[in-house]
Amino acid sequence: MDFSGAADAGRKIWIAEARRGRGNRLKLIDLRSAAELPGGGIDPRTAIAALAAHIVREPDTIAGCDFPFTLPMQVIDRPSWDALIADFALRFQNPDSFRQWALQRAEGRELRRAADREAKTPFNSYNLRIYRQTWWGIAYLLGPLVARGQASVRPYHPLPAKPHPIVIEACPASSLKSIGFYPAYKGRSGAHRLERKAVLRKLVDCGLLERPKANIERILLDNIGGDALDAVIAAVATAHAATEREPDLAQRIEGIIYAAIPGRT
Repeated sequence: MDFSGAADAGRKIWIAEARRGRGNRLKLIDLRSAAELPGGGIDPRTAIAALAAHIVREPDTIAGCDFPFTLPMQVIDRPSWDALIADFALRFQNPDSFRQWALQRAEGRELRRAADREAKTPFNSYNLRIYRQTWWGIAYLLGPLVARGQASVRPYHPLPAKPHPIVIEACPASSLKSIGFYPAYKGRSGAHRLERKAVLRKLVDCGLLERPKANIERILLDNIGGDALDAVIAAVATAHAATEREPDLAQRIEGIIYAAIPGRT
């Protein structure tokens, strides 16, 4: 899914549901915004609550979410990831207080996690363009899911022994970079629409995705922000995520971005 912490997050959070189809290609089953989910709405609190309910609806689910799940080790002042998120919403009651704290901890620098460097993410966790996503994602999605025991978050939690929702951090931009194909596809122009079509064709031609039905393809091409397409890219990355990989000590705090997708031709 493509995530957002904007005031109209329900319009900008997109969820692509898929299952494995022929030749292990992903087959898109559904594509919609968080505002269209049962109980969904435009404002972030309502949209993210509906998203959380949607993630845990089926136990045999893996959800790839496009926002930073954590911070650089130099910034974190808790002994574990679970301790960091346990009181996150209480400590930082809005995105701006979170960003101010992070900058103070980092002495004004925008530090990057090892996972950010490895995946070549566009921004760090508390960058001006992304800190709202980080705050909303941790405080209102991950925090409640973990507190209620409704999901296992990799790599911080062990793989569940029986079907239980798994949540991982994805990054569509990093996924496209992993196959060496990162055009400028977000925008209103005809050229941007053609680039969205090129990205979709690349995923199909690489044998990663079945061609979507006409109504879904139209949404992917017409969505000028590229959010719907980002959700599909995240779904492809999630389907190939090596969630069984055991993290090292640093990754248990800083996380893993499951972004790499096969670059088949």
